[in-house]
Amino acid sequence: MYAGEMTLVDRESKKRKITTQRQEQILKAAMEIFSQKGYAAATVPEIARLAGVAIGTIYNYYPSKRELFIAVVQNLIITVPLLNLIEKMPGAEFPAILKSILKNRLSLTEGDNMARLSSLMSEIQRDPELRALYAEQFIQPFLSRMEVFYRDRTATGSEFRHLNPSVVVRAIGGMILGFIMLKSLEGDASPLNKIPQDKVADELMNFILYGLSNGKRKAED
Repeated sequence: MYAGEMTLVDRESKKRKITTQRQEQILKAAMEIFSQKGYAAATVPEIARLAGVAIGTIYNYYPSKRELFIAVVQNLIITVPLLNLIEKMPGAEFPAILKSILKNRLSLTEGDNMARLSSLMSEIQRDPELRALYAEQFIQPFLSRMEVFYRDRTATGSEFRHLNPSVVVRAIGGMILGFIMLKSLEGDASPLNKIPQDKVADELMNFILYGLSNGKRKAED
C-alpha cells in the first residue's frame, strides 16, 4: 500500500471514530435530558449544549427530535453486546446463547438503567406517533428476525416444537420484559437481588426451554 493510500485509510478511520464519538455524546446527553424533562419539554438546543455540539450536528445524524428520542431508547435497549449475540444465534447452541441474552437483558435492571428505561418507555406510551415510530423501527424488525430464527430451527431439526412463531416469540419477549419490570417495581425488596444474576439467568432459561413440567410431555394428538 502506497503512502497516499495509507493516508486516505487513516483519514477515513479517523472520520468514523469522530462520528462515533459525536453520536455517543449526543445520545448520552439526550438520554439525560429526556429522562429528566420528558419528551415534550426537552429541546434539541439544550441537548446540543449538554453534548457540546452544534444544533446542526444533531440534525445531521437525527432528522427530528422524534428520531433522536427513538435512537436513545434503542441505544439503551439494543446494546452492542446484544446485537453481537443475535448475530451468533443461527449457528450457536440455543441454550447457551439464550442464557447469554437473558444475562444481557437482566443487566437493564442495574444502576440507573431501569429508571431511565421506565421513564422513556412511559413517554412512548403517552405519544401515539412515538409509539408507532418505535414499533416500526424497532419492535417489528426485531420480532420478525426472531420469528425467522425460530422457523429455521424448527424446519431443520427437532430442537423446537412446531408452534406458531409469532406466538412463541412474543410470549418469550413478554415474559422477559414483564420479569424485568416486576423486579424494578419490587425495588430493593425483591428476592431476586439476593440471587446471583448467573443463577437467575439459568432459572429463566430452564423455564423457557422446559416449562414447569417435571416429566415428559404427553404425546401430541
